Amino acid sequence: MEWSTLRRSPALSVPDRLSLDIERAILEGELKPGDRLPNEQALAEQLGVSRVSIRQALHELEQRGLIDRKPGRGTTVRAASLQSGTAAHSLAAVLTAMTGRGTELTQIMELRALIEPPIAALAAARVTPRDIEQLRTFISDMENETDLARYSELDRAFHQAISQYTHNPLMAQLTDLIATQIAPSRRRTLQTPQRRHTSNDGHRLIFAAIEKQDSAMAEAAARAHVETVFEQILRAAASGESPAGKNA
Repeated sequence: MEWSTLRRSPALSVPDRLSLDIERAILEGELKPGDRLPNEQALAEQLGVSRVSIRQALHELEQRGLIDRKPGRGTTVRAASLQSGTAAHSLAAVLTAMTGRGTELTQIMELRALIEPPIAALAAARVTPRDIEQLRTFISDMENETDLARYSELDRAFHQAISQYTHNPLMAQLTDLIATQIAPSRRRTLQTPQRRHTSNDGHRLIFAAIEKQDSAMAEAAARAHVETVFEQILRAAASGESPAGKNA
């Protein structure tokens, strides 16, 4: 990763800006699980900030469960997905079995309807100013993006960020695990500019509710978004479009 080109977010303290920008690189997959970050001195020099700011930013990311910091071993990006344990393997097996059945679409959307609205509500109750700035940037980027593959990735990262802002690492891990299973339905929904416009409207309503820290409104907006997505997928299927999306 070219650290000197890291996005700089305005209107935040230096540590918050740094943690937000590194977080985004992780959410978008530019920094992948297992990637090692430069040491504090090297990062400070490349980004033109103090080591104190770097240390505070990395501490924030560690608290959020995004990185591991170990003396003598440096700083690495943590795997977002649940990696071990009976519960993790059981959930992965259930999701795999679900997507292998003929009722895949309905089951995936039922799962999203169950998971996403409460997560949005919890995020609204716990979101911080730096979190809001991150979501605002995602909204702006999605509204200006015309490439389907890039838009789909921003869509995934936006929803992953919301789960991250529950400040409960297990929520973020669960959402990441589910995201792999819903990727085909997400691409299917976003094939046309009109559908992406509809998706943007839903995202903006969710963001507005989270920005106001209105949990009830955030939950309602997330539920309406999932319902709209499901309707769009059903219409696409009825019209004979490829299940995974022509541009997937």
